[in-house]
Amino acid sequence: MATAFMNDATLAGRYGFTVDADFDATFSSVSIERIIIYIVAVATWVLESLFDEHKKDVDARIEEILPHRPKWYRDKALAFMKDKTLISDTDVYDTTGMSESDIDDAKVVKYAAATESEESSILTVKIATKGNDGLEPLDTETATEFLAYMKEIKDAGVRLQVVNQEADRLTCSLTIYYDAILTGSDVQEAVEAAVQEYVQSLPFNGEYTNMALVDKLQTVGGVKIAEVTESKATPLGGAVQQIDARYRPVAGYLTVEQITTTMIAYE
Repeated sequence: MATAFMNDATLAGRYGFTVDADFDATFSSVSIERIIIYIVAVATWVLESLFDEHKKDVDARIEEILPHRPKWYRDKALAFMKDKTLISDTDVYDTTGMSESDIDDAKVVKYAAATESEESSILTVKIATKGNDGLEPLDTETATEFLAYMKEIKDAGVRLQVVNQEADRLTCSLTIYYDAILTGSDVQEAVEAAVQEYVQSLPFNGEYTNMALVDKLQTVGGVKIAEVTESKATPLGGAVQQIDARYRPVAGYLTVEQITTTMIAYE
């Protein structure tokens, strides 16, 4: 605004300054011109901020009216609070008197994903919490609370399936060609650690691929060639599944059960 003011030839003629002159050098900090420009600028900023907040409020209200997408169910799963009740006829909790730490402790679902099956029209919500050794399922009592909570907040007519179970177990067979000047056992130990790192780095409900595992193994010092000769996954209570290229865990997460490594010196 100050720049536009100083570029106006009519104002320049009335005030006696040259066009494009410096505003700060021309008008003092208490001049009426500076005060007016400041007031108008602040008022404009406040008005724009109010419109932004109004738009957010309207978007949120529209979101509440429309049938919810899977992301909404994922977010609501993460918002579940153990041993707390919802405000009557709403899908939110009364957190009055609770600190941020209390709220975080009550939100026991730390990982969640929601996907809809096109074949069966069932919305599947996968969940897990954080344990001492990584991801783990909710205990039976908490899982019962969670299911009741999801049934309470879901849209009418939505067929809901909650998956709360131990990790799918991964077994893989590797053939590793390693630098012959290195000790094979040392390279093997690093390779098996890399497999663990790759599996643990997968996002919740992320897709495992043999190709990505090979890429990870290729970064291990001393590895010349890495091959995944076989990989299998077994969901809890399910049949063993051969992984030809990729696999999305039924539980939403994987754990490495067994690694069989064939080490061959590369000369």
